[in-house]
Amino acid sequence: MEQAVNEAGNNGILAVCKRKKNDKSPATFYADRMIFAGETVLYSDVETINLYASSTTWNFFFESYSGYVKIALRNGKKLKWKTGGSAVFGIGGVKKKKEFFRDMYAASLSTFVNARAMQYLEQIRRGETVAIAGVTLNAQEASGKSGLKKVSWPIAELTNAEVVNGSVYIGKTGKPDRAFNFIPSNADNAICLIPLINALAAGNNQPAAQE
Repeated sequence: MEQAVNEAGNNGILAVCKRKKNDKSPATFYADRMIFAGETVLYSDVETINLYASSTTWNFFFESYSGYVKIALRNGKKLKWKTGGSAVFGIGGVKKKKEFFRDMYAASLSTFVNARAMQYLEQIRRGETVAIAGVTLNAQEASGKSGLKKVSWPIAELTNAEVVNGSVYIGKTGKPDRAFNFIPSNADNAICLIPLINALAAGNNQPAAQE
């Protein structure tokens, strides 16, 4: 996200993410809000998130690429940011479009994705159970599918979450070292599992101290 951050300047802007070189309406990120698809959106108003990128090559000379970020707000409104294109023998700007999406992905993960994940975390800390992309979590355990079976693991056994080849991988101690089946990273809010699982693995599932 270095390029996007460098373009942000010092006006309280965290990042500016373009879809194309001369984008007149880039996604612009601040501490608590963003300008997304030309609209100002508070991170706290984002309900559902989908992030996805795909790249296809034919016969080593033609490549197509597409990357998008879709969000649905709590009021039901849906917004989308998309970039992509094609290249023949490397000519066509696909490399630059990939850079644009990488910037957008990083900015999204550190802002509204993290904000949505922390909303889930607060629910867990209040003693609630949340369900995200086929995984249910509370302060004690996480449940989901491993193979064809439903399994549950103590939260203390979860180690990390990351995207691996377009899917969310949730690691655990012992065997198996993967808690659940791979989860498509473009499933509703699946990307939120990354900051959420990492926060739970760090022991942040306990209720907030009472003052």
